[in-house]
Amino acid sequence: MGGIEEHATGILRTSLEAERATPIETPWGKFALHLVEDEVVCVQAFCPHMEGPLFEGSCSGKRLVCPWHGWVYDLTTGKRVDLGGGSRARLEELSVIDHGPLGLSLQRPDPPKI
Repeated sequence: MGGIEEHATGILRTSLEAERATPIETPWGKFALHLVEDEVVCVQAFCPHMEGPLFEGSCSGKRLVCPWHGWVYDLTTGKRVDLGGGSRARLEELSVIDHGPLGLSLQRPDPPKI
């Protein structure tokens, strides 16, 4: 697979807050870092529904609610968990690598093989 394999964010894990996402520009677009049950998760910053700003949404545990239309996502799976679904009901995720004092890095997972 070509392209960028790992993107250093310069963000330390200790600077993240459980109640608020940290939006970040990546080589793959705008994403947001979330602290979920002591794990760092990185998902797309805008809702697949109508591009609502998910990074401004409310978080409770592993649930993220879009501020525009109330779509609810599970941050640990990326799946939409309220009523509804369909092909646009999953958030794009990046893998997070914690390099301790060097900060967090992101990787785009390989696409599933069909």
